[in-house]
Order: sequence, then C-alpha cells, then structure tokens
Amino acid sequence: MIGRIIKIFFFIALLALLVNRLLGRGQKRALHEVVQISAGVMLAAAVLALLVYFIWG
Repeated sequence: MIGRIIKIFFFIALLALLVNRLLGRGQKRALHEVVQISAGVMLAAAVLALLVYFIWG
C-alpha cells in the first residue's frame, strides 16, 4: 500500500516537472485555474458524499 502511494506521488511529481518545463507562462496560468476549479468540484463532491452517507447511510 505504501509503495503504491509512493509510486503515485512520484508520477505526479514527474508530471509536474514536465509541465513546468514544457509549458509557457500563459498555459501554466490557465492550467492552474483548471486545477483549482477541479479541486473545488472534487472537494464539494466529497463533502456531498459524506453528507449523504451520514444522513442515509
């Protein structure tokens, strides 16, 4: 389990390094906005799922 988490973390770090090297400043800014919106949506979905679980679970 720990090995799988470390592999995922390594893959994300490698992807971040590639994005940092290959994309321009404007593209990075746009990607940052997309990631922020996606993180907000995922957080809202997680909270909603927990509420549903606690209410009807």
